[in-house]
Amino acid sequence: MGFKNFIMMAAAVLLTAFVLPGSALQGDGEPEGIAVPVEAENGKQKEEALINEDDIRDRSTDALMRDLVRKGQRRQKLSDATTPDELLKLLVKRKWYRQMDFEGRAPAKIRKKELGRQSEGDLSSLKESASPDISNIIVLLGEIPVNGQKGVFAPVFLSDKKNIFGSRSDFSFSWAGLKATAKFSQKRFPWKNTTLEETVIGSFLYASGTNLGFISSEFGENTKFYTNYVSEIITLKYNFFHGLNASFSIDSRQYFFVERSLPEGFVMPLNHFNVFPRFDLGLSAITEKGVDQLTEGVGISSWIGYGVRSRWEKWGTAPEYEIGEEARTFTIYSFTFTGAYLYNNDHNFIVRARIKGGIDNDFLTQPRFGGTIDNAKLDVVHGFTVDSFRVERFGIVNCMYGFNIFSRLRMSLYFDYAHVFRPKREDVIGTGYGFRILAWGGLPIWLTHGIGRRLYPERTGPEQVVMIMSAAGW
Repeated sequence: MGFKNFIMMAAAVLLTAFVLPGSALQGDGEPEGIAVPVEAENGKQKEEALINEDDIRDRSTDALMRDLVRKGQRRQKLSDATTPDELLKLLVKRKWYRQMDFEGRAPAKIRKKELGRQSEGDLSSLKESASPDISNIIVLLGEIPVNGQKGVFAPVFLSDKKNIFGSRSDFSFSWAGLKATAKFSQKRFPWKNTTLEETVIGSFLYASGTNLGFISSEFGENTKFYTNYVSEIITLKYNFFHGLNASFSIDSRQYFFVERSLPEGFVMPLNHFNVFPRFDLGLSAITEKGVDQLTEGVGISSWIGYGVRSRWEKWGTAPEYEIGEEARTFTIYSFTFTGAYLYNNDHNFIVRARIKGGIDNDFLTQPRFGGTIDNAKLDVVHGFTVDSFRVERFGIVNCMYGFNIFSRLRMSLYFDYAHVFRPKREDVIGTGYGFRILAWGGLPIWLTHGIGRRLYPERTGPEQVVMIMSAAGW
């Protein structure tokens, strides 16, 4: 073979190996002969882009598969727990009680607004301050009076589901004693900064009026009859700039009463329903984190509502009947200031001042306060059981200082002062101290001892209540 023939064969091999495959990638993949160098360069860039996209897609798929495997392993581990001991050990691995850091998270995600319709007595703040991967919490709690009254006990279950059915809607459910609440929240409806909420509350066959629905609580006036009610609430909330928030709610509540132990001459209240439009307005820069609800910032919130009863007549025992026909309409209002300071993610001082009152309210709708359960967003006065005071208008100041003794033991100190404006002046003081313990198995336990007493119109002896609460989340 001559040198000339060798050169021609080598050129043919190079042409076959490099030029023709490059041209085959152009268009729909059919060879179009020798490509212009610029077109070949474009084809190479497209090929590299496709390779990069495939690479990214593969990496995303791998990450997604790892997440799914991890979640599957978690579910499998929880379902494999056959004894309480195994379940406790699995729950401590989840570390549901850990504090959540603010750093690295958008302010909108860590801000806990105190505005819009308040969830009172449902321990929702406990759920909102837990770890973000926790969707269900069960709580066992009780208030035990030291001076011989009956104790107050109830289980509480809280559940939250985000973006149900792939939508922007959230669903939450809570059950406390014999009171169940279901709420749907449509985010960005119909505008970006708007939330629409529909809430249904059902409370059946428990002593009338307590926020948490404790059937064990036997206040004197509550033993005469049972109160059942169903409440439907629609709330439209709009978030303005810098934490300013406004909402409008319509609450329709149907009451059904059941005789229990009526004294002679007692007149039962009539089954009825009321419609209660309510307007909320406030400014909030409050943040909370962790099950200890470490709080900082300042918040101001206020609301007022005007109710109309379907029918109303005097009820109760003569001559101290409840308000009669003139109370077909009623008003309730509230104004709250909250300030909190957090130092070194440990020392936390919180002060809250609230005025709450109304016009033409009866036993069922009167503002009330009392209790030693700090996590339930109730109007608390330590040393008394829940809802010990039902009045027409009151003012209350709550102070709390908490700090870690060590990582598994936290202490809180409390001071409360309440002043009743109507129907007659009363002054009440409460103090308390409490501990949060991370017990064996990692479950948090709260213990609080409260001491309270009435100062005016006459000074009475101290009352004492021990509160115990424990919770688990998954």
